[in-house]
Amino acid sequence: MAEDRTIADTRGAGDGLPARAGKYRITGRVGEGGMGVVYRAVDEDLGRTVALKFIPEHLAGDTAAGQRFLREARAASALDHVNIGTIFGVEEMDDRRRFIVMAYYEGQNLSARIRDESRPMAAAEAIEIAIQVAQGLSEAHARAVTHRDIKPSNILITTQGVVKIVDFGLASMGDAGQLTRTGDQLGTPAYMSPEQVLGAAADHRSDIWSLGVVIYEMLTGRRLFASDSVPAVLYQVVHGELEGVRRMAPAVRAVLERALERDPDRRYQSMAEFLRALRGLEEQTAGMGPAPGGDETLVAPQPAARARKRRFSGKTLAAGLALIGLAAAGGTLWVQRPAGPARPAANPGSQTPSAYEKYMEGLALLKRWDKQGHLDKAMKAFTDATALDPRFALAFARLADAQRIRYALTRDRSWLDAAVKNAEEANRLNPELSPVQVALGRVHAARGNDDLALAALEKALQADANDADANQAIARHYEKLGRLKEADERYERAVALDPDNLGARDSFANSLFRRNRYDEAITHWQAVIRIAPDHAPAHVNLGSALSQQGRIAESITIFEKAAELNPAYMAYSNLGTAYSRAARHEDAVKAFRKALDIDESDSMVWGNLASVYSWMKGKDAEAKDAFARAIGLAEAARRDDPRNAYLNADLAGYYAKTGRPALADERLNTALTLAPQSAEIQVVAAEVNEILQRREAGIRHAKRALELGFAAARLQRNQDLAGLMKDPRMRPGQ
Repeated sequence: MAEDRTIADTRGAGDGLPARAGKYRITGRVGEGGMGVVYRAVDEDLGRTVALKFIPEHLAGDTAAGQRFLREARAASALDHVNIGTIFGVEEMDDRRRFIVMAYYEGQNLSARIRDESRPMAAAEAIEIAIQVAQGLSEAHARAVTHRDIKPSNILITTQGVVKIVDFGLASMGDAGQLTRTGDQLGTPAYMSPEQVLGAAADHRSDIWSLGVVIYEMLTGRRLFASDSVPAVLYQVVHGELEGVRRMAPAVRAVLERALERDPDRRYQSMAEFLRALRGLEEQTAGMGPAPGGDETLVAPQPAARARKRRFSGKTLAAGLALIGLAAAGGTLWVQRPAGPARPAANPGSQTPSAYEKYMEGLALLKRWDKQGHLDKAMKAFTDATALDPRFALAFARLADAQRIRYALTRDRSWLDAAVKNAEEANRLNPELSPVQVALGRVHAARGNDDLALAALEKALQADANDADANQAIARHYEKLGRLKEADERYERAVALDPDNLGARDSFANSLFRRNRYDEAITHWQAVIRIAPDHAPAHVNLGSALSQQGRIAESITIFEKAAELNPAYMAYSNLGTAYSRAARHEDAVKAFRKALDIDESDSMVWGNLASVYSWMKGKDAEAKDAFARAIGLAEAARRDDPRNAYLNADLAGYYAKTGRPALADERLNTALTLAPQSAEIQVVAAEVNEILQRREAGIRHAKRALELGFAAARLQRNQDLAGLMKDPRMRPGQ
C-alpha cells in the first residue's frame, strides 16, 4: 500500500534510536509531540505495521512525564471504539526505555487536511469528521476518560475516511490521581478550554469546547484563536470575542455558540448531547460548498459595523498591594502600589452624573487606601457607581482594584474572587480602556495566570502608552518574568509620566529593594514621604531598606514613626525585625506580639517570633509553639498558592529548625526549582543546610547568594549563619 508522507517519514529512525526495538524493526519516523516521538515499525512476529511511541529523551527521567506516558496507554487501551486509535500494549527496550505499541494508520492528520488548499474542505465533510470525533469522545467519556488535548494534529483520517482520535497523553481518568501542580496548563493553547487556561478543574466538557474550536477551523480554514504570542492566544481564549462564530449560518452558529460557552455549565453537558446537535446539522450542511474564504452558504452576511466604543483619555487611579516575606533576611516588607492624583477626564465614561461623582469619590479614597477606613469607603463608592450606571466599565475596574488590595491585606480568597468577577465585567463592557486591562492583568497575576496577565497589560499599553499605571503594572510583571532591563525602562517611564504618582515610585522602589539596590530604593521612598508625609507604609518600606543596609538605629526610628502614624501589624512586625537585628530580643518579642495581637494570621510574623525565641535562653517551649503556628498557617497558604517560592522557602526554614529534615528538603527543593535565581532563597538554602549540619552545601548556597547580589554584610548579620560565615572557605577568593 502506498504510504502517505504526511503521516510517515522514511528517512530512517534517527534520534539515536537503534533500528530495532525488541521484535519491532523500525522503518521510519512518523512525528513528535509534547509527550512522545512516534516511529513506524514492523512487528516481525505478526508481520503487521505498527506505530511505536517513545518518551522523548529530555523527559525520560521525569517521573510525571513517565506517569502521563503510562496513563495514555491505560486510558486508550481501556477504550474499544472505531474512532479511537488502538493501543496494543506497553513494552520495554533492553535499556529499559518504554514505548507504547499502537495501530498504524495510513492517511493524514486533520491539521494537514485543513491546510490542503488543493482540496478545500466542504461543510458536509467537516460535520462528518466532527461527528466521528464526537462518537469516539462520547465512548471515552462514558468510561470516565477525558482527552484534554483535542486538536487537529491528534485527529487522524485514514485512507478509508475513518476518523481516529490519538494521543491520550494528557487524558484524565476518573480514578486517577492529579499528576500536575495546581495551575499547570496542559494542552495546546489555541484549543484549550477557558477552565484549562485558568488552571481550574477540567472535566469532559473541556473536550466539548476543544472540539467546537476544531469544527470552527474546519469550516473556515482559520483558527478561532490566533496571535503571535502564547499569552495573547490564552487571553483570547478567556476574554476574546467570538465574532467569527457569530457570522456563521444560524444553524451552525447556534450549535457552536453553545459548545463554546465559557461557563462549562452553559455548554452541552455531555458529548452525546453535542453529537445529537451535530447530526442535526448533517442535512443543513449537505449542499454547502467549501467553507474557507467566507463561503456565503456557511457564513452569514457581515453585520453593519458597530459603533466604536468610547475611549477614556484621562489619567486615572489604580492601586494594588502585595505582601512579600523575605525569609532569608528574617524581615518583612510592606509592598504597596497606590497611584498618583486622579485627574478629571474629558470623557468620564459614564453618562450618569451621580455615578461619575461616586466614581471620583472612590478614586480620591483609593489614592490613600492606607488610611484607616479609606479602602472600605472606596469600595462602597465604586459599588454605588456601578449600581447607578451598570455599564460604567471604569467603576467596575476600580472596584476590582480595591477588592484585590483587600485580598492582599487579608488573604481572604473571596475578595480575589470578587475582584476577578468585576474585572471581567469591566472587560466585557469596554475592553478598549487601558485601566480596565490593567485591573484585569493584575487580578490574573494575583491568581498566578502570568500569561493572561501579560497579555492584558500589553493590551493596556496598546490602548494608552502614556498611562503611568499601565507602565508600572507591566514593569512589575516584567520583573517577575526576569526581564529586568525592560522592567527598569517601564518603571522609569511610569515615574517620568507622573512624578507625583505614589504607586509608581513605591513599586519601583520595591523592585530596586528586591534586587538589593537599596540606595535607589531609599531615594524613591523618601520622595513618597515628601509627597505624603503621613504615609505609614512608605515609612515601613524605608525602614526596611535602611535595615538591609545595616543602618539599624535609623531603621528603628523610622519604624517607630510608622507605628505612630498607623499602629498596624506590619509596622510592629518590621519594628520587631529591627529590634532583633540590634540584639534587643525582649523588645523584638514585644513588637511581634503587638503585631500578632492585631492580626495573628501571618505565618511570617509567627516564624520571625519563633526565631527570636530560639535565640533566647529558656524560651524553647515558646519557640516550639510559635513555629507550630507558623507552619500551620504557611501550609494553609501554600495549598492556595503552591508555586509561591517564598512560602516554600519559609516552610523549609521552619521544618529545619524544628528537626524535620525530610520536609525541610522537600519544601526547599520546590523553592529552588521555582526561583533558582533568587538570592534570598539561596540564603534560605544555606540556612537550612547549616541547621541540618551540611556545611559544604550551606557554603555552596551562601556563595551562590553572593553571586546573585546578596550583600555580604547581611549574611554576616544572619544569626543562623554565624558559624558558617566564620568558616575559612567563606573568605573572599576561596
